[in-house]
Amino acid sequence: MPVVPAFDVSHVVAFVNKYADPPREAAGEQETPYPDPAPLLDWPDGLPLPTGGDLVKAANAVFPVFAAARDGRALDELNALLRAVRPLPVAAPGGLRWTVGDPADVLPAALATCLLAWLMTHGQARLGICQAARCADVFTDSSPAGQRRFCSATCLNRHKVAAYRRRASARKGR
Repeated sequence: MPVVPAFDVSHVVAFVNKYADPPREAAGEQETPYPDPAPLLDWPDGLPLPTGGDLVKAANAVFPVFAAARDGRALDELNALLRAVRPLPVAAPGGLRWTVGDPADVLPAALATCLLAWLMTHGQARLGICQAARCADVFTDSSPAGQRRFCSATCLNRHKVAAYRRRASARKGR
């Protein structure tokens, strides 16, 4: 049975933001070539990496978990993904490992099991999609306050500048 690699959640976020359709469409990157997925995921040497449409399909399968977090349904979306790929936990000398029956399920299972660990530790409120205009990037929130709404400082700053300009324009119109 193929072994599922363990990812850091930051790699999952980077992968989804570069390969899932909603973030690419929001950024106008539909015609832009995809980056090399191996460094994005920190993919282990010697393990075959899916290509092309399978990468996009895996990213699109994980995106709804982030989208559903806002409504408190991230676990439902994640459970549906886990049922589809059926990772099996096995005991290994280094601890718990996951395996799958089909090599095509390795990447989706790796993404799903990483998000499973994140959600079990941090909860649904710590996943999200950027609230900035023209951005649909996903993020995880490990801040002490747990109030993150933007994927990056750049989106936060753009949002603040736009709000300032709206207020300034409204004041001038009085």
